[in-house]
Amino acid sequence: MRQLLWVPGTVMVLAVLVDLLVTCIQSGEGRLSRAVHRQLYAALRLAARVFRRRGLLAWSTPVLIMGTLTVWTGLLWLGWTLIFWSQPGALVGAENGQPATFLASFYFVGYTLSTLGLGEIIATKPLWRILTDIASISGFFLLTFAITFIVPVAQARADRRELALWLHRAGPGAQALIINAHTDHDQGLRSLTTSLHSVLNRIDAAHLNTPYLHRFHDHDQQDALDLHLPALGEALLILEGALRGDCPQGLRRALASVTSVARTFHLTHGGALPPVPPPPDLTPLRGAGFDLKSDAEFHLFLANHTQLRRRLYAMTHMGLWSWEEVAGTHGESS
Repeated sequence: MRQLLWVPGTVMVLAVLVDLLVTCIQSGEGRLSRAVHRQLYAALRLAARVFRRRGLLAWSTPVLIMGTLTVWTGLLWLGWTLIFWSQPGALVGAENGQPATFLASFYFVGYTLSTLGLGEIIATKPLWRILTDIASISGFFLLTFAITFIVPVAQARADRRELALWLHRAGPGAQALIINAHTDHDQGLRSLTTSLHSVLNRIDAAHLNTPYLHRFHDHDQQDALDLHLPALGEALLILEGALRGDCPQGLRRALASVTSVARTFHLTHGGALPPVPPPPDLTPLRGAGFDLKSDAEFHLFLANHTQLRRRLYAMTHMGLWSWEEVAGTHGESS
């Protein structure tokens, strides 16, 4: 049986290398990293809901990153150990020439993957020496791809925070975004479309390339993209479907970006979508002097965008926010 251990060992090594390539180069999530993310993320969400502490979700970034790196490293390490251990005498002590034990083989693989090359244990035959070189190269690949995995996450989180902060200070809530843009911004309603075009494109591209970003959350409300992006989407739908006259320049392009991010969110998390959120009450906009269509016309327009609103609702729910906070009606009655 020991001589067959190279089979599961090889499977582990190949699984890690393929997952590294898919996750870090081909844009997306490998099956291995997706399984790790889903399990860890589900555990975090359960803890946040049980203890009613949304701040626990803010640990999703370090937990998912460290969990992924740990699984990659552990499987690669164990896989190579099984390969070398499968052949008795493949590794021997450099001084006494005695066959290495399992723990000694594990130690040998560890310093080989880390490219330390201590030389306390050596491979005896050409085949095993070549495999030692390959193991060392795979360790170098792991280190390189680990950096490739982390750096885009840091950049994407910066872009997410930039957009969330902008929307938080311009709102909060969908209708507040519209009213404040109309009254306080030098570009008026175009500030919700053309001014945000670049950052929306960057965020859209980042989530297409690295969809696991949808499992990352922020501690503070002002940084929460899963709250403010749905608010922006709802505001853009109001502008397109309820406002009389021409739409602000760039509106459809901005809405397309929001739609794309919402789509990758659903593809990442899967599952059934929640019910359609209630249509917004446009009384604040009418009170602010906007020329709006009738409620019947607006509701008919919203019926054609049910899928988008359900996805935005799901994003809000996943972040443990309320739709009232998105709509801007949270706490109005008080």
